[in-house]
Amino acid sequence: MVSHFNDHSLFLRAFEKSPIGMALLSSNGCFLKTNPSLCKMLGYSESELLNLCISTVSHPEDLEAELELWYKLVQGKSDVYQIEKRLIHKSGSMIWVLLHVTSEMSPSENDNNAIFISQIVDLTEKKKKEEEFNKIEELHNLISEHSQDVILRLTPDGKISYVSPAIRIQLGFEPDELIGKYAYDYWHPEDMNGGWLRRGYSDNADSRIFVYRLRHKNGHYIWQEAHSKKIRNEAGDIQHVISMGRDITERVHSEEFIRRSEKLSLAGELAAGIAHEIRNPLTSLRGFVQLYMKEDMDGTKKLRNEIMISEIDRINEIVSELLVLAKPSNEAYELRDIVNELNKVARLFEGQANLYNVQIKQEFDNHLPFINCQRSINQVFINVLKNAIESMPDGGEVIMQAKQMKDEICIRIIDTGYGIPQSEINKIGNPFFTTKETGTGLGLMVSMKIIQNHKGTMRFESEVGKGTMVEVILPIVK
Repeated sequence: MVSHFNDHSLFLRAFEKSPIGMALLSSNGCFLKTNPSLCKMLGYSESELLNLCISTVSHPEDLEAELELWYKLVQGKSDVYQIEKRLIHKSGSMIWVLLHVTSEMSPSENDNNAIFISQIVDLTEKKKKEEEFNKIEELHNLISEHSQDVILRLTPDGKISYVSPAIRIQLGFEPDELIGKYAYDYWHPEDMNGGWLRRGYSDNADSRIFVYRLRHKNGHYIWQEAHSKKIRNEAGDIQHVISMGRDITERVHSEEFIRRSEKLSLAGELAAGIAHEIRNPLTSLRGFVQLYMKEDMDGTKKLRNEIMISEIDRINEIVSELLVLAKPSNEAYELRDIVNELNKVARLFEGQANLYNVQIKQEFDNHLPFINCQRSINQVFINVLKNAIESMPDGGEVIMQAKQMKDEICIRIIDTGYGIPQSEINKIGNPFFTTKETGTGLGLMVSMKIIQNHKGTMRFESEVGKGTMVEVILPIVK
């Protein structure tokens, strides 16, 4: 039949030389003529293919869709036939092709048997790359969906275009809530100097590790360590930034606890070396001042002597606090009702609270278990409550809370005082650091030592002008 195409000699020459697989197909899908490119693609000679229909070398799973489209084309219900399908190579391997029927013609004016011109493009390599890409994409999605680290994709100006589900655990947000928002809006203001993509910030590095604080949906901050990388196009322009962030809040608190422990240990060593040397002369000085007071019969030197006694006693009190740091407590542990202990401390400060016009409110859970502790635990709450009241000279409110959290009891004392600057929060507990005019800073240092002896933790949150929260967590020993 093909030999009758006398008027199509130019077409046939192009047909033979085409680098794309080409075939002439009959209306029932049989090969009438094939070019060398198609024979090479399928591994058959032209004579072998001329005895076959295209459905014979098609993958069985593709036949139904293929036959439906072919039927529409033959019946004139469709002008185009194009389908991606699989063909079976002579060796038995499978290749992906794009089968495209572009036109039809008849061998002669009197012949009604249509012949279809088909292009067959090898898509095997393209499909392999797509499959590899899909596997990578699937792996990426799997990692993103199940990773405990938060994965972010940012635009060059720092806008969030993707965030993984782990954000729910770290910051309490749903992923959709953050899409389109600027990442730096959630950074702690004091950490903004490290913003990589902020306007005016210059950094040519393509990968960096950042440690900063992020605002949780509830308002508090967590510490995050993020590994970030800029993704550039061929021109070197930043397309986006990929960042993987891990919650390191617990690690930061542990490191801070170790640093504080080291400070307490150092203070203890210093105290052990000087406390006894100071106390001995203090005892002598106090004795002589008491003699002067007895000899002052007319009382003309009473005020001066009382001031000296008072100051000697104050020095002695500081030395006593230093000795608490210098040696482990030998005080016995016993089961105590923490609510009862907190009530005692509150009653102790009722007079001072009234003097300062401060209201003390108590919010204690019912039926809290007893904890195994020393009597000195009261000193912690005394120091904290005293500081809270003194931070509100113009009046205010102190809330004392106690609640159980699994195997721990959480005690919080919250005031509405003048607060402590963020830059000074980490200094709390340092020897002789205080925000009060007459304080020594040893009270909280001793308190932290007592809590450490109880295998508990002590944490501070504060904002200038709004107040301070001191949190003490003690284990419940079963």
